[in-house]
Amino acid sequence: MDTIAAISTPLGAGAIGIVRLSGGQALSIALRFFSSSKIKTTEDVVPNHLGLGTFSDGSVREKCMMVYFRAPKSYTGEDMVEFHVHGGAYLAERVLESLLGAGAVLAAPGEFTRRAYLAGKLTLDEAEGVRAMISAESEAELREAYSLMSGRFDEKINKLLATLTEVLSTMEASLDYPEEMADEADDSMEKAVLVQKEMEELLSSYRAGKLIKGGVTVAIVGKTNVGKSSLLNRLLGYSRAIVSDVHGTTRDIVGESIVYKGVKINLQDTAGLRETGDEVEHIGIERSLEAAKGADVVLYVVEAGHTVDEDELATIRAFSRKVLLVNNKIDVFGVTEGGINISAKTGEGVDVLLDEVLRATAMDRRAAETLTEERHAD
Repeated sequence: MDTIAAISTPLGAGAIGIVRLSGGQALSIALRFFSSSKIKTTEDVVPNHLGLGTFSDGSVREKCMMVYFRAPKSYTGEDMVEFHVHGGAYLAERVLESLLGAGAVLAAPGEFTRRAYLAGKLTLDEAEGVRAMISAESEAELREAYSLMSGRFDEKINKLLATLTEVLSTMEASLDYPEEMADEADDSMEKAVLVQKEMEELLSSYRAGKLIKGGVTVAIVGKTNVGKSSLLNRLLGYSRAIVSDVHGTTRDIVGESIVYKGVKINLQDTAGLRETGDEVEHIGIERSLEAAKGADVVLYVVEAGHTVDEDELATIRAFSRKVLLVNNKIDVFGVTEGGINISAKTGEGVDVLLDEVLRATAMDRRAAETLTEERHAD
C-alpha cells in the first residue's frame, strides 16, 4: 500500500501542529527532511522516542520534534512517523506538501483508522467508536463512543451467540435422545427466550441511540406573539431570534443546538401560526408545520391562561411526535393548571421544561447498552 500523509491537528492557530505519515516508506521519506546531531541513518532512529531536530526542505527550516512508531506497534499497524511542528495552518501545510512531493500520498478521510482496522489493531466497533468520539458534541455522544471503543457491544453479542450455539447443540442432541435430554431441552428453551428478550431490548434502544447520535430535535410551535422566539433565546442564553410585538416577525425556521444534562438538543423556532395573506409568511408557516411533524418533541407554546381552541387541537393532533403544552408568560398572567408553566422572560420553569423533553424521549433513562449505529440494528 502507498505511504500516506495528512495533518492530524485542526487547521488554524495553535501551539502545536502534527503531520502524520503511515506506510512502508514513512521513515525513509521523513528522514529526507529531518536531521539532528544523533540521527544519520534509519538505524539511528529510536522507536517511540520524541526527538528534537530540524525539518528542512530548502525553503522551510523548522525546529520540530519527530517520533517514529515501528510496525506493528503503531496505531495503523504500519511504520508511522509524526512531525510535531509549531502551530499554524501554513507551516503544517508546507511540511505536508514536502512529504507529498517526496512520494507520500494524501490520506483520505478516516484512512489511518481504516488501516488500523485492516491490520487488526481495531475492531469495526472500535473504528466506529473513534469516528463517533471525533464528532461527539455532547456527553451522551462521548459516552456511547467510549462504549463502542471499549468493545462492550462486541462482548455482549458474542455472549448471546455463544448461548444460542449451546441451545442449538442441546436441541439437536434432544432430537436423537428425547427422553434422556428432556430436562436439558426445557432449559435450552428458557435460554432461547432470554436471548430473544435481550435482542429485542437492544433493537428497541436504537431509537434512543439515534437521538444520542444526532440529538433530540425540538420544534417550538404556536400562534404569533406567544413568546416562541423569546423561549429560544432563553434556552440558548443569548438573542438568536428577533423578538417583536409585530405579528409574523419570524418567517422561517431558526435552528440552534444546546447541550442539557449531557444530551444534545436541536431547537427549532418556527413561524407563528395564523391566517395570513402574506405569501412569504404563509410559506414560513407551512415549513413550520412540516418541521413540527418531523421533530422528536413539539413544544406548543401558549400564553398562560389561554384555552386551546378546536383549530389548535386539530393542528396538534396532526403532529406525529410527542407534544408538550407550554404555558408561557406566567410572570404576567400567573400559573395555569395543565401543561408546563414557564416564563421565557425570567427563566422560571425552563429547567423543568427541558427535563420534560428528556423524559418525553426517554433520554432520562437510557439503557446501559444502546445501539447508535444503523449497522447494528440491521
